[in-house]
Amino acid sequence: MYPWLSGQEQQLTALIRRRQLGHALLLKGVAGTGKRELATELARVLLCQHTTVASNEQPAPCGHCHSCQLIKAGNHSDLHVVTGQQRSIGVDAIRQLTQVLSESARLGHGKVAVIEQADKMTEAAANALLKTLEEPAGEATLLLTSAHPERLLPTIRSRCQQWLLPVPESDVVLRWLSDQGLEPNLAALNVNQGSPLGTRDYLAAGTDKRRQELLQQFALLAKQPQTLTSVQSGLLEQPVHLLWLQLLLQDALQLALGLSSTGLRLVDSEALCRTLSQLGPERLNQALTGLLQLRQTLQPGAGRPVNAGLQLGQWLNDWMINIR
Repeated sequence: MYPWLSGQEQQLTALIRRRQLGHALLLKGVAGTGKRELATELARVLLCQHTTVASNEQPAPCGHCHSCQLIKAGNHSDLHVVTGQQRSIGVDAIRQLTQVLSESARLGHGKVAVIEQADKMTEAAANALLKTLEEPAGEATLLLTSAHPERLLPTIRSRCQQWLLPVPESDVVLRWLSDQGLEPNLAALNVNQGSPLGTRDYLAAGTDKRRQELLQQFALLAKQPQTLTSVQSGLLEQPVHLLWLQLLLQDALQLALGLSSTGLRLVDSEALCRTLSQLGPERLNQALTGLLQLRQTLQPGAGRPVNAGLQLGQWLNDWMINIR
């Protein structure tokens, strides 16, 4: 288990042992904190044949009983997982799950269903799950995970015991990244909104180098206006690139306001931020406001489709006028 989840795991395992865990648990928290892994571990505890042994000295999951071995092999008949890999979770998948849960447990030790990224359920799928959440058959336990619990129907949330997984402390994550053979980087962690797993994948893919290159180009636009087209295409590569730019401007505004450099999000780009801070708070605030509006406009489902290149081009043209 990830080090930042060990305490959560122990608390939830204790609830299972005392039979105080609800029949439906919603694990919520930002993406990349390990909700899926924690749900899988709880499923092991719930199905382990030693969980209900009278002596609490016996650890669970033990890793040795028949149930634990079946889970390890990936073919436990009483563990059912609905993955969130697809774009949405449809009603057929949920109906199939509820049908399976209504049947008797094959090993006589209860049934567990894990629904990953439960907020991807369609409204019909969520409604199909309601009855099972209200009256689960036998000893069935449902474990739902979500990085966007606000997207779940209120009727789903109200029927679940909700458990928030907070964003881990940065020093814990940085040590863990170092143990993974990666260069600890607080700026990279901030870019990924504190997500340990997201930061791991980001660093392993070498994406942080691209961030530094692109922001360097942007900061030097006043001296190198010929790179404007390159900057525009770079910012359009991925939606997160506009977040990089937003964080840069926010840090620059913080310095322009005369505030301490403590708390800068892009701690490795302080020199760029100081260069941009010379534009003054009024210009930076104006640019930042426009950028935030642009990012909002480009969000999926924000309204009718817009030409991202055209919108960003207009913002960059305004920026070039601003820095002259």
